[in-house]
Amino acid sequence: MPGFLLFVLIWAAVGAIVIGWMGRKILVAFWREPVLKRPVLIIESDDWGAGPPEQSERLERIAAALASHVDRTGRKPVMTLGVVLGVADGARILSGGCRHYHRKLLDQAEFASTLAAIKRGVERGVFALQLHGEEHYWPPALLAAERTVPSVATWLRSSQPPRTEALPAPLQSRWVDARELPSRSLRPDEIKTAALAEAASFRKIFGKGPTVAVPPTFIWNEAVEIAWGEAGIQFVVTPGRRYIALDANGVPIAVGAPIVNGGRGAAGITYLVRDDYFEPARGHLAEDGLVALATKTRAGRPTLLETHRINFLGDSAVADAAIRELDRLFALTLQTFPDVLFLSTEDLASRMRRHDCQLVERRFAIRLHLWLRRLWGISRLRRFACLTGVVVPAWLLYVSTWRRTGAPRSSSA
Repeated sequence: MPGFLLFVLIWAAVGAIVIGWMGRKILVAFWREPVLKRPVLIIESDDWGAGPPEQSERLERIAAALASHVDRTGRKPVMTLGVVLGVADGARILSGGCRHYHRKLLDQAEFASTLAAIKRGVERGVFALQLHGEEHYWPPALLAAERTVPSVATWLRSSQPPRTEALPAPLQSRWVDARELPSRSLRPDEIKTAALAEAASFRKIFGKGPTVAVPPTFIWNEAVEIAWGEAGIQFVVTPGRRYIALDANGVPIAVGAPIVNGGRGAAGITYLVRDDYFEPARGHLAEDGLVALATKTRAGRPTLLETHRINFLGDSAVADAAIRELDRLFALTLQTFPDVLFLSTEDLASRMRRHDCQLVERRFAIRLHLWLRRLWGISRLRRFACLTGVVVPAWLLYVSTWRRTGAPRSSSA
Protein backbone atom coordinates (compact mmCIF):
# COMPACT_ATOMS: atom_id res chain seq x y z
CA MET A 1 0.00 0.00 0.00
CA PRO A 2 2.75 2.56 0.83
CA GLY A 3 4.29 1.83 -2.55
CA PHE A 4 0.96 2.40 -4.27
CA LEU A 5 0.42 5.72 -2.46
CA LEU A 6 3.92 6.80 -3.43
CA PHE A 7 3.15 5.96 -7.05
CA VAL A 8 -0.10 7.96 -6.92
CA LEU A 9 1.69 10.95 -5.41
CA ILE A 10 4.45 10.83 -8.01
CA TRP A 11 1.86 10.45 -10.79
CA ALA A 12 -0.08 13.46 -9.52
CA ALA A 13 3.10 15.52 -9.11
CA VAL A 14 4.24 14.74 -12.65
CA GLY A 15 0.74 15.54 -13.90
CA ALA A 16 0.79 18.90 -12.12
CA ILE A 17 4.16 19.74 -13.68
CA VAL A 18 2.94 18.76 -17.14
CA ILE A 19 -0.29 20.75 -16.76
CA GLY A 20 1.68 23.74 -15.48
CA TRP A 21 4.02 23.60 -18.47
CA MET A 22 1.44 22.88 -21.16
CA GLY A 23 -1.09 25.38 -19.87
CA ARG A 24 1.30 27.99 -18.48
CA LYS A 25 0.04 30.83 -20.69
CA ILE A 26 -3.63 30.33 -19.88
CA LEU A 27 -2.88 29.70 -16.18
CA VAL A 28 -1.01 33.00 -15.95
CA ALA A 29 -3.58 34.89 -18.05
CA PHE A 30 -6.50 33.65 -15.95
CA TRP A 31 -4.69 34.58 -12.74
CA ARG A 32 -3.98 38.09 -13.98
CA GLU A 33 -7.52 38.58 -15.29
CA PRO A 34 -9.45 40.76 -12.84
CA VAL A 35 -12.03 39.10 -10.60
CA LEU A 36 -15.19 41.18 -10.17
CA LYS A 37 -17.05 41.43 -6.89
CA ARG A 38 -20.45 42.08 -8.47
CA PRO A 39 -22.37 41.11 -11.60
CA VAL A 40 -21.82 43.57 -14.44
CA LEU A 41 -24.10 43.64 -17.48
CA ILE A 42 -23.52 45.67 -20.64
CA ILE A 43 -25.34 45.43 -23.97
CA GLU A 44 -22.90 45.91 -26.85
CA SER A 45 -24.67 46.80 -30.09
CA ASP A 46 -22.84 47.27 -33.38
CA ASP A 47 -23.43 48.80 -36.82
CA TRP A 48 -25.39 51.96 -35.88
CA GLY A 49 -24.70 55.17 -37.77
CA ALA A 50 -24.78 56.14 -41.42
CA GLY A 51 -27.60 54.08 -42.93
CA PRO A 52 -31.37 53.54 -42.97
CA PRO A 53 -33.51 56.43 -41.71
CA GLU A 54 -35.65 54.26 -39.39
CA GLN A 55 -32.66 54.00 -37.03
CA SER A 56 -33.63 57.26 -35.32
CA GLU A 57 -37.08 56.08 -34.22
CA ARG A 58 -35.75 52.69 -33.11
CA LEU A 59 -32.91 54.28 -31.14
CA GLU A 60 -35.35 56.58 -29.34
CA ARG A 61 -37.46 53.60 -28.29
CA ILE A 62 -34.42 51.61 -27.16
CA ALA A 63 -33.23 54.58 -25.11
CA ALA A 64 -36.65 54.89 -23.45
CA ALA A 65 -36.65 51.19 -22.55
CA LEU A 66 -33.16 51.39 -21.04
CA ALA A 67 -33.94 54.56 -19.09
CA SER A 68 -36.86 52.85 -17.34
CA HIS A 69 -34.48 50.69 -15.25
CA VAL A 70 -31.85 51.56 -12.63
CA ASP A 71 -29.49 49.53 -10.49
CA ARG A 72 -28.98 50.03 -6.75
CA THR A 73 -26.46 52.79 -7.38
CA GLY A 74 -28.92 54.71 -9.58
CA ARG A 75 -27.18 53.83 -12.84
CA LYS A 76 -29.23 53.10 -15.93
CA PRO A 77 -28.40 50.17 -18.23
CA VAL A 78 -25.97 51.06 -20.98
CA MET A 79 -26.07 49.97 -24.59
CA THR A 80 -22.81 50.69 -26.34
CA LEU A 81 -23.18 51.75 -29.95
CA GLY A 82 -20.45 50.51 -32.26
CA VAL A 83 -20.75 53.43 -34.66
CA VAL A 84 -20.17 53.18 -38.40
CA LEU A 85 -19.34 56.71 -39.48
CA GLY A 86 -19.86 56.48 -43.21
CA VAL A 87 -21.47 54.57 -46.05
CA ALA A 88 -20.89 54.49 -49.78
CA ASP A 89 -22.35 57.28 -51.91
CA GLY A 90 -23.49 54.85 -54.57
CA ALA A 91 -24.74 57.45 -57.04
CA ARG A 92 -21.40 59.30 -57.15
CA ILE A 93 -19.39 56.08 -57.27
CA LEU A 94 -21.40 54.69 -60.18
CA SER A 95 -21.45 57.98 -62.06
CA GLY A 96 -17.65 57.93 -62.02
CA GLY A 97 -17.48 54.38 -63.34
CA CYS A 98 -16.47 53.01 -59.93
CA ARG A 99 -12.97 54.42 -60.37
CA HIS A 100 -13.09 56.39 -57.12
CA TYR A 101 -14.73 55.83 -53.77
CA HIS A 102 -17.08 58.43 -52.30
CA ARG A 103 -18.72 58.28 -48.88
CA LYS A 104 -21.54 59.92 -46.98
CA LEU A 105 -20.63 60.68 -43.38
CA LEU A 106 -22.97 60.53 -40.41
CA ASP A 107 -22.94 64.31 -39.96
CA GLN A 108 -24.55 64.93 -43.37
CA ALA A 109 -28.09 66.29 -43.44
CA GLU A 110 -29.81 63.05 -44.47
CA PHE A 111 -28.60 61.35 -41.28
CA ALA A 112 -29.47 64.27 -38.98
CA SER A 113 -32.29 62.46 -37.16
CA THR A 114 -30.15 59.38 -36.51
CA LEU A 115 -27.24 61.45 -35.21
CA ALA A 116 -29.60 63.43 -32.98
CA ALA A 117 -31.09 60.23 -31.53
CA ILE A 118 -27.61 58.89 -30.80
CA LYS A 119 -26.56 62.09 -29.05
CA ARG A 120 -29.76 62.23 -26.99
CA GLY A 121 -29.17 58.68 -25.80
CA VAL A 122 -25.63 59.60 -24.77
CA GLU A 123 -26.94 62.62 -22.85
CA ARG A 124 -29.46 60.38 -21.04
CA GLY A 125 -26.65 58.06 -20.01
CA VAL A 126 -28.02 54.98 -21.78
CA PHE A 127 -25.80 55.01 -24.91
CA ALA A 128 -22.00 54.93 -24.94
CA LEU A 129 -20.13 55.42 -28.21
CA GLN A 130 -17.50 53.07 -29.60
CA LEU A 131 -15.64 53.24 -32.88
CA HIS A 132 -16.67 50.46 -35.24
CA GLY A 133 -15.19 51.97 -38.38
CA GLU A 134 -15.38 54.74 -40.94
CA GLU A 135 -17.04 52.02 -43.02
CA HIS A 136 -17.98 48.42 -42.31
CA TYR A 137 -15.82 47.29 -45.23
CA TRP A 138 -12.56 48.11 -46.97
CA PRO A 139 -13.53 50.63 -49.71
CA PRO A 140 -11.05 49.48 -52.41
CA ALA A 141 -12.31 45.91 -51.97
CA LEU A 142 -15.89 47.11 -52.39
CA LEU A 143 -15.06 48.91 -55.64
CA ALA A 144 -13.25 45.86 -57.01
CA ALA A 145 -16.13 43.56 -56.05
CA GLU A 146 -18.64 45.75 -57.89
CA ARG A 147 -17.20 44.46 -61.18
CA THR A 148 -17.53 40.78 -60.31
CA VAL A 149 -20.29 40.45 -57.70
CA PRO A 150 -23.76 41.45 -59.00
CA SER A 151 -25.18 41.94 -55.50
CA VAL A 152 -22.58 44.65 -54.80
CA ALA A 153 -23.59 46.60 -57.90
CA THR A 154 -27.23 46.30 -56.82
CA TRP A 155 -26.28 47.47 -53.32
CA LEU A 156 -24.62 50.60 -54.72
CA ARG A 157 -27.70 51.40 -56.81
CA SER A 158 -29.98 51.55 -53.77
CA SER A 159 -32.11 54.69 -53.69
CA GLN A 160 -31.88 54.72 -49.87
CA PRO A 161 -28.69 54.67 -47.78
CA PRO A 162 -27.74 50.99 -48.07
CA ARG A 163 -27.39 48.55 -45.16
CA THR A 164 -23.93 47.08 -44.89
CA GLU A 165 -25.54 43.92 -43.49
CA ALA A 166 -26.71 43.21 -47.06
CA LEU A 167 -23.15 42.95 -48.41
CA PRO A 168 -21.51 39.53 -48.89
CA ALA A 169 -20.14 38.47 -45.50
CA PRO A 170 -16.41 38.54 -46.45
CA LEU A 171 -16.69 42.13 -47.72
CA GLN A 172 -17.99 43.31 -44.34
CA SER A 173 -14.48 42.98 -42.87
CA ARG A 174 -12.67 46.32 -42.75
CA TRP A 175 -9.05 45.45 -41.98
CA VAL A 176 -8.42 42.93 -44.76
CA ASP A 177 -9.01 43.02 -48.51
CA ALA A 178 -11.59 40.26 -49.04
CA ARG A 179 -12.53 40.92 -52.67
CA GLU A 180 -11.26 37.36 -53.16
CA LEU A 181 -10.69 34.55 -50.69
CA PRO A 182 -8.44 33.88 -48.94
CA SER A 183 -8.27 37.53 -47.93
CA ARG A 184 -5.23 39.69 -48.57
CA SER A 185 -3.45 41.61 -45.83
CA LEU A 186 -3.38 45.40 -46.02
CA ARG A 187 -0.15 47.37 -46.00
CA PRO A 188 0.76 48.97 -42.65
CA ASP A 189 0.72 52.44 -44.22
CA GLU A 190 -2.81 51.85 -45.58
CA ILE A 191 -3.94 50.74 -42.15
CA LYS A 192 -2.39 53.71 -40.38
CA THR A 193 -3.90 56.24 -42.78
CA ALA A 194 -7.38 54.70 -42.49
CA ALA A 195 -7.25 54.27 -38.70
CA LEU A 196 -6.13 57.85 -38.08
CA ALA A 197 -8.74 59.15 -40.53
CA GLU A 198 -11.63 57.31 -38.89
CA ALA A 199 -10.63 58.54 -35.44
CA ALA A 200 -10.50 62.09 -36.83
CA SER A 201 -13.97 61.67 -38.37
CA PHE A 202 -15.31 60.39 -35.06
CA ARG A 203 -13.88 63.45 -33.29
CA LYS A 204 -15.35 65.79 -35.91
CA ILE A 205 -18.83 64.26 -35.63
CA PHE A 206 -19.05 63.78 -31.85
CA GLY A 207 -16.74 66.47 -30.52
CA LYS A 208 -14.35 64.05 -28.80
CA GLY A 209 -12.13 61.23 -29.92
CA PRO A 210 -12.99 57.55 -29.47
CA THR A 211 -11.49 55.55 -26.60
CA VAL A 212 -13.06 52.14 -27.34
CA ALA A 213 -12.90 50.32 -30.67
CA VAL A 214 -14.70 47.22 -31.95
CA PRO A 215 -13.11 45.70 -35.07
CA PRO A 216 -15.75 44.91 -37.73
CA THR A 217 -16.24 41.11 -37.94
CA PHE A 218 -13.51 40.90 -35.26
CA ILE A 219 -10.71 40.78 -37.82
CA TRP A 220 -7.77 43.05 -37.05
CA ASN A 221 -4.01 42.86 -36.50
CA GLU A 222 -1.28 44.51 -34.47
CA ALA A 223 -0.79 47.26 -37.05
CA VAL A 224 -4.42 48.31 -36.50
CA GLU A 225 -3.88 48.41 -32.72
CA ILE A 226 -0.75 50.51 -33.06
CA ALA A 227 -2.53 53.02 -35.29
CA TRP A 228 -5.57 53.10 -33.01
CA GLY A 229 -3.30 53.66 -30.02
CA GLU A 230 -1.74 56.62 -31.80
CA ALA A 231 -5.26 57.95 -32.40
CA GLY A 232 -6.19 57.75 -28.71
CA ILE A 233 -7.93 54.36 -28.52
CA GLN A 234 -7.32 52.74 -25.13
CA PHE A 235 -9.60 49.70 -25.19
CA VAL A 236 -10.48 47.08 -27.83
CA VAL A 237 -13.47 44.77 -27.57
CA THR A 238 -12.61 41.23 -28.71
CA PRO A 239 -14.32 37.82 -28.99
CA GLY A 240 -11.60 36.30 -26.80
CA ARG A 241 -9.32 35.56 -29.78
CA ARG A 242 -7.49 37.60 -32.37
CA TYR A 243 -8.54 36.90 -35.96
CA ILE A 244 -6.28 38.30 -38.65
CA ALA A 245 -7.65 37.00 -41.97
CA LEU A 246 -10.27 34.90 -43.78
CA ASP A 247 -9.34 31.55 -45.27
CA ALA A 248 -10.47 30.21 -48.65
CA ASN A 249 -13.86 29.32 -47.16
CA GLY A 250 -14.36 32.68 -45.49
CA VAL A 251 -13.61 31.28 -42.03
CA PRO A 252 -11.67 33.65 -39.70
CA ILE A 253 -8.09 32.62 -38.96
CA ALA A 254 -7.09 32.92 -35.28
CA VAL A 255 -3.56 33.53 -34.05
CA GLY A 256 -2.00 33.68 -30.61
CA ALA A 257 -3.26 32.67 -27.21
CA PRO A 258 -6.81 33.29 -25.99
CA ILE A 259 -7.51 36.87 -24.89
CA VAL A 260 -8.84 37.64 -21.40
CA ASN A 261 -10.38 40.74 -19.84
CA GLY A 262 -7.69 43.21 -18.88
CA GLY A 263 -5.11 41.66 -21.22
CA ARG A 264 -2.75 44.09 -22.91
CA GLY A 265 -1.99 44.47 -26.60
CA ALA A 266 0.15 46.69 -28.78
CA ALA A 267 0.48 50.40 -27.91
CA GLY A 268 -0.82 49.73 -24.38
CA ILE A 269 -4.26 48.69 -25.62
CA THR A 270 -6.41 46.93 -22.99
CA TYR A 271 -8.70 44.12 -24.12
CA LEU A 272 -12.26 43.30 -23.15
CA VAL A 273 -13.95 39.98 -24.00
CA ARG A 274 -17.40 39.81 -25.57
CA ASP A 275 -18.37 36.23 -26.35
CA ASP A 276 -22.05 35.99 -25.39
CA TYR A 277 -24.92 36.97 -27.66
CA PHE A 278 -28.35 38.53 -27.40
CA GLU A 279 -29.92 38.56 -30.84
CA PRO A 280 -33.75 38.53 -30.43
CA ALA A 281 -34.28 38.31 -34.19
CA ARG A 282 -32.48 34.94 -34.03
CA GLY A 283 -34.66 33.68 -31.22
CA HIS A 284 -32.62 34.77 -28.19
CA LEU A 285 -34.79 35.50 -25.15
CA ALA A 286 -34.22 37.45 -21.96
CA GLU A 287 -33.67 34.12 -20.18
CA ASP A 288 -30.70 33.41 -22.47
CA GLY A 289 -29.13 36.67 -21.37
CA LEU A 290 -29.65 35.70 -17.72
CA VAL A 291 -27.91 32.37 -18.28
CA ALA A 292 -24.90 34.19 -19.75
CA LEU A 293 -24.90 36.66 -16.84
CA ALA A 294 -25.03 33.84 -14.28
CA THR A 295 -22.17 31.96 -15.98
CA LYS A 296 -19.92 34.99 -16.22
CA THR A 297 -20.73 36.10 -12.66
CA ARG A 298 -19.81 32.68 -11.26
CA ALA A 299 -16.39 33.16 -12.85
CA GLY A 300 -15.99 36.72 -11.57
CA ARG A 301 -16.23 38.12 -15.09
CA PRO A 302 -18.34 40.91 -16.63
CA THR A 303 -21.09 40.05 -19.10
CA LEU A 304 -20.91 41.89 -22.41
CA LEU A 305 -23.84 40.77 -24.56
CA GLU A 306 -23.34 41.26 -28.27
CA THR A 307 -26.24 42.40 -30.40
CA HIS A 308 -26.61 44.20 -33.73
CA ARG A 309 -28.82 46.89 -35.17
CA ILE A 310 -30.34 44.36 -37.60
CA ASN A 311 -32.44 43.09 -34.67
CA PHE A 312 -34.13 46.49 -34.47
CA LEU A 313 -34.48 47.49 -38.14
CA GLY A 314 -36.85 46.57 -40.95
CA ASP A 315 -40.14 44.91 -40.08
CA SER A 316 -41.76 46.81 -37.20
CA ALA A 317 -43.04 43.61 -35.59
CA VAL A 318 -39.50 42.21 -35.42
CA ALA A 319 -38.20 45.48 -33.96
CA ASP A 320 -41.05 45.63 -31.45
CA ALA A 321 -40.28 42.10 -30.26
CA ALA A 322 -36.56 42.87 -29.94
CA ILE A 323 -37.12 46.04 -27.89
CA ARG A 324 -39.65 44.23 -25.71
CA GLU A 325 -37.16 41.42 -25.07
CA LEU A 326 -34.43 43.93 -24.25
CA ASP A 327 -36.71 45.62 -21.73
CA ARG A 328 -37.63 42.24 -20.23
CA LEU A 329 -33.95 41.28 -19.93
CA PHE A 330 -33.23 44.21 -17.63
CA ALA A 331 -36.40 43.72 -15.62
CA LEU A 332 -35.50 40.06 -14.98
CA THR A 333 -31.86 40.94 -14.32
CA LEU A 334 -32.79 43.34 -11.52
CA GLN A 335 -35.06 40.71 -9.99
CA THR A 336 -32.54 37.85 -10.24
CA PHE A 337 -29.32 39.81 -9.62
CA PRO A 338 -30.33 42.75 -7.38
CA ASP A 339 -26.69 43.73 -6.87
CA VAL A 340 -26.00 44.00 -10.62
CA LEU A 341 -23.97 47.01 -11.73
CA PHE A 342 -24.69 48.83 -14.99
CA LEU A 343 -21.59 50.39 -16.55
CA SER A 344 -20.30 51.43 -19.93
CA THR A 345 -17.51 49.33 -21.41
CA GLU A 346 -15.09 52.23 -21.07
CA ASP A 347 -15.95 52.69 -17.39
CA LEU A 348 -15.63 48.95 -16.74
CA ALA A 349 -12.25 48.74 -18.48
CA SER A 350 -10.94 51.83 -16.68
CA ARG A 351 -11.94 50.38 -13.29
CA MET A 352 -10.35 47.05 -14.08
CA ARG A 353 -7.18 48.72 -15.30
CA ARG A 354 -6.74 50.64 -12.04
CA HIS A 355 -7.95 47.68 -9.90
CA ASP A 356 -10.78 49.69 -8.37
CA CYS A 357 -11.29 48.15 -4.93
CA GLN A 358 -15.05 48.79 -5.10
CA LEU A 359 -15.35 46.45 -8.07
CA VAL A 360 -12.20 44.34 -8.39
CA GLU A 361 -11.51 41.60 -5.84
CA ARG A 362 -8.05 41.67 -4.26
CA ARG A 363 -8.33 38.99 -1.56
CA PHE A 364 -6.02 36.10 -2.39
CA ALA A 365 -8.28 33.25 -1.30
CA ILE A 366 -11.25 34.43 -3.36
CA ARG A 367 -9.07 35.07 -6.40
CA LEU A 368 -7.60 31.57 -6.04
CA HIS A 369 -11.08 30.08 -5.73
CA LEU A 370 -12.30 31.84 -8.91
CA TRP A 371 -9.07 31.02 -10.74
CA LEU A 372 -9.68 27.30 -10.16
CA ARG A 373 -13.28 27.70 -11.29
CA ARG A 374 -12.17 29.40 -14.51
CA LEU A 375 -9.61 26.69 -15.22
CA TRP A 376 -12.26 23.99 -14.75
CA GLY A 377 -14.04 25.49 -17.73
CA ILE A 378 -11.11 24.59 -20.04
CA SER A 379 -12.00 21.09 -21.24
CA ARG A 380 -8.42 20.13 -22.17
CA LEU A 381 -7.07 21.03 -18.73
CA ARG A 382 -10.06 19.42 -17.00
CA ARG A 383 -9.57 16.10 -18.80
CA PHE A 384 -5.86 16.03 -18.08
CA ALA A 385 -6.42 16.92 -14.42
CA CYS A 386 -8.84 14.02 -14.09
CA LEU A 387 -6.47 11.64 -15.89
CA THR A 388 -3.48 12.50 -13.69
CA GLY A 389 -5.33 12.85 -10.38
CA VAL A 390 -4.43 16.54 -10.08
CA VAL A 391 -8.17 17.11 -9.82
CA VAL A 392 -8.12 15.80 -6.22
CA PRO A 393 -5.76 18.38 -4.66
CA ALA A 394 -7.29 21.06 -6.88
CA TRP A 395 -10.76 20.17 -5.59
CA LEU A 396 -9.58 20.21 -1.98
CA LEU A 397 -8.03 23.63 -2.53
CA TYR A 398 -11.22 24.84 -4.20
CA VAL A 399 -13.41 23.66 -1.31
CA SER A 400 -11.09 25.06 1.35
CA THR A 401 -11.05 28.52 -0.22
CA TRP A 402 -14.82 28.43 -0.58
CA ARG A 403 -15.30 27.62 3.09
CA ARG A 404 -12.91 30.30 4.28
CA THR A 405 -14.15 33.10 2.07
CA GLY A 406 -17.80 32.37 1.45
CA ALA A 407 -17.24 32.74 -2.29
CA PRO A 408 -20.11 31.41 -4.43
CA ARG A 409 -19.81 27.69 -5.02
CA SER A 410 -20.52 26.09 -8.37
CA SER A 411 -21.61 22.51 -8.82
CA SER A 412 -19.63 22.37 -12.08
CA ALA A 413 -16.23 23.11 -10.57
